Order: sequence, then structure tokens, then C-alpha cells
Amino acid sequence: MGLDIEIKNLNYQVPKGKQVLFDMNLNIAPGDFVAVLGENGAGKTTLLDLILGFRKPTQGSLKVKNEKPFQDNWQSRQEIAYLSEKVDIPGDWTAGEFLKFNEYFYTHYSHEIEAKYLKLFRVNRLDRLGNMSAGEIRRVQIVAALSIEPKLIVVDEITAVLDIVGRRHFMKLLRDLNRETQCTIVLATNILEDLANNVTHVMLLRKGLVRTFEPLSSFLGSASPEMFSQKVADLLEENP
Repeated sequence: MGLDIEIKNLNYQVPKGKQVLFDMNLNIAPGDFVAVLGENGAGKTTLLDLILGFRKPTQGSLKVKNEKPFQDNWQSRQEIAYLSEKVDIPGDWTAGEFLKFNEYFYTHYSHEIEAKYLKLFRVNRLDRLGNMSAGEIRRVQIVAALSIEPKLIVVDEITAVLDIVGRRHFMKLLRDLNRETQCTIVLATNILEDLANNVTHVMLLRKGLVRTFEPLSSFLGSASPEMFSQKVADLLEENP
């Protein structure tokens, strides 16, 4: 079963800077697969940073499994997989060395799962990261992150650099993990093509405000899944 996320009256302001998120109230239940959508600067990455404990709310509260993520003794870190373009990986490491380093931090790391994902994403443990493309590096990150048997998967904009095959494998893997293990997934992306057949909920942010947060079926209404991208674009273009 996945982890729950409870957000109450959440506001976030950059220190000595602008306010990024405004009065956010919502609950993400265990087993939800949430697509976080919005234009650049809408607050998607900031929200994920708050969920992970990289930032502390300015006002209000955010709890994961009834714990505050920014606290040092946050036990749920062991159950969370994080995938982001922002992660810097030493180029002189091999894929195997990176996987070994990642394994050190997780008591439930599975070599059996790692081997399966290495094959699925065509990752050679001996290949050096500095010789890989951005998409190939993301494949290594995916193997490392999902080998911990996570109960919450947080993804920040990594699908854009994956090729067609890699993205298809990744989205199917997320869908299967969500349905088979009921892990919670929060995925921020601007690549919308694969979402309608995989996610359970849609969160649309606009200028730091939650424009909508609802089940996919309610969001689509009478529209077909093929109209998903168009509906998102139409909502973003409406006046606030």
C-alpha cells in the first residue's frame, strides 16, 4: 500500500522572494497516481520539493504518512523513490557504481528487481555515465530508484529526454506498480500523451493555485482519452 499526502492551508514563499504556492488544500490517498500539470512557473517542482522535504512550508502544513518531510528524523524516506533532471551524477562513475552507491541508503533495495530493470531499460553496468546521453542516464536513475520497492514515487520532468521506447517502458512500469502494489505516484510533466491511460487523478496548477484536482474520469467527463491534452490546454488558457 502506498503513502498518503495531506496538505492543509499550504503556502510557500521563496525566502526574500515571490510567493509560489497559495492556500493549497488537498489529500492524495494511498494508491493514487496523480499527474501534476501546469505551465512553466506554475509551482509544480516547488510542490514536489515540499513533498520530499527539500523545502519547508512558509505557512500551513504538508504531511506524508502523517510525518513532516522536512524533519531530519523522517522515517518514510526509505519508502520514497525520487526521479528528477536536477540530480547530478558523477560522470566518471559507471552505472554499476551509481547503483551500488544508491543501494547503500535503502535497506529494502532488491538486486532481483534491479536485474530485471537493467534488462528492461538496456542498461550495461560497466558503461560510464559520462559517456551516456541524457536519456540513457535517466534510464540508470529509473533502475536505481525503483529497485528500492517504493511506496511513494515522485517524478519531476524526466520523460522529456527519454526516447519513445524508454518512455513507453517507464509509463507502463509506473502503471503496473501503481495497480499491482498500490504505491502512490506523483508525476509532474509537460508530456501529456501517455497520461490518460495511466493516471488516476489530475492536478492542474496555475500561478501557484490549484485550478483543479479530481479523478481522471471526472476531469475528462464525456471527452475521450484522446482529448486529454486539448482539455488541459483549454483550461490553462482560460482566465483565472
